[in-house]
Amino acid sequence: MAEDIYAHITPVIIVKNGAAHVHRTISALKAFRQVVVYDNGSTDDTLRLLSEYPNVKVVQGSFMGFGPTKNAAASHAETDWILSLDIDEQVNAQLLAALADWPLEEDTKVGEVLRNNYFCGKHIRTNGWGKDWLCRLYNRRQHCFTDSQVHEKVKLDGRSQVVRLKGGLEHEAVTDVGQLLVKTQYYSELYANSERARLYPFPVVVLKAAFRFIRSYFLQAGILSGSRGMIIAVGEATGVFFRYSKVYQRKKFTQKADKNT
Repeated sequence: MAEDIYAHITPVIIVKNGAAHVHRTISALKAFRQVVVYDNGSTDDTLRLLSEYPNVKVVQGSFMGFGPTKNAAASHAETDWILSLDIDEQVNAQLLAALADWPLEEDTKVGEVLRNNYFCGKHIRTNGWGKDWLCRLYNRRQHCFTDSQVHEKVKLDGRSQVVRLKGGLEHEAVTDVGQLLVKTQYYSELYANSERARLYPFPVVVLKAAFRFIRSYFLQAGILSGSRGMIIAVGEATGVFFRYSKVYQRKKFTQKADKNT
């Protein structure tokens, strides 16, 4: 029965330059008949490493924002049931076993998975990183991801039945502090260019960043995670600051420049 299940669920991953995670993530998916990996421009060793796995189907395409790209990737699967993953997320043994009992005939059900987040090798439960439940298993005939550029999620409606699965995903969220700077630039750019971008007065931008630090470090107990908790809190506050600063710069500074020309 388990083998039949793994033939009817397809893990789908979008990736760019994920060579450091390929072995760990893909090796955990060897039970599945097919794994779809949608590569959007890797320049590292990702594609060569993926070629070593016989159950992996690599699709190359452009990045259209996280929601649209995940939907595009899912369209290449041979099955209707999709297990959506990131390249830095590993399915653990308990989750793999729980999937073996999934009711394939009930296509309005959605599987919610606990993601265990790691910062430089340590499991973090503070800073809002604990209790990270995400809808990741769905039938593409009934559900799909939102069109959001960032913070995408599976669309739910009145028919959706969310079921929490045992086990979870081991998420190597940050393996090097420098990644926080890269993510800040990347995600703030996506937000500033999205339809969701909101303009706030600059003092409000500063207050929002300050509150994010206070919430992460104090209200969400980041202080209990030592230096890691502090770094996470500063990183989150920096992300908020630059997200809204970019919107402010483009709408305010550009408008002033236009008036002066």
